[in-house]
Amino acid sequence: MRKIHKIALALSFVSLIATHGAASGNTSGQLLAQMTLQGGCMVSGASGTGGSGASFGTLDFGAQPSTFTGVLVATASGGGGAGPTQIVCSPDVASMSVSVNAGNNPGQGTAVGTGSRAMKLSNGAYLPYEVYSDPGLTAPYAANASMVGVALPGTGVALALPIFGRINKTSAAAMPAGTYTDVLQVTLSW
Repeated sequence: MRKIHKIALALSFVSLIATHGAASGNTSGQLLAQMTLQGGCMVSGASGTGGSGASFGTLDFGAQPSTFTGVLVATASGGGGAGPTQIVCSPDVASMSVSVNAGNNPGQGTAVGTGSRAMKLSNGAYLPYEVYSDPGLTAPYAANASMVGVALPGTGVALALPIFGRINKTSAAAMPAGTYTDVLQVTLSW
């Protein structure tokens, strides 16, 4: 019996130490969750947050025989989806300006046609072209000059990027076959 009392006494002592030796309690408070949304515009359907490096699509004049002459027209398309490149702006952006640089080959190829910019074939042949802010091809983009006051259609409504291209090949001379390319830097400002 004495042995049982000693065991019970020892267990009581251990229990007493365990309950008084460990502190208990709680603390509560608040955690703030936040996010800052900044006004701006981006290519519809594209991932990312804007900034530099956005893809505004392609100004694709298609495929023609190397002996073609005349006028070909294209619209900026494919930037983030099919069809014309679409721009979407936040509700606080009421208008924007668009500028297009001179490309990589300004003033080249004027012997075969008209245009202030030129696409280049890898062998050095040039095919001139021009870019415009309207589908009627009456308002050309001067290199690095902004077209200001582009009105946006409304909150969350996409706007077709106002870039249209025209090749006017006046020479009957055949051009070397291949894919002619140029890269234009497009800048949207709001």
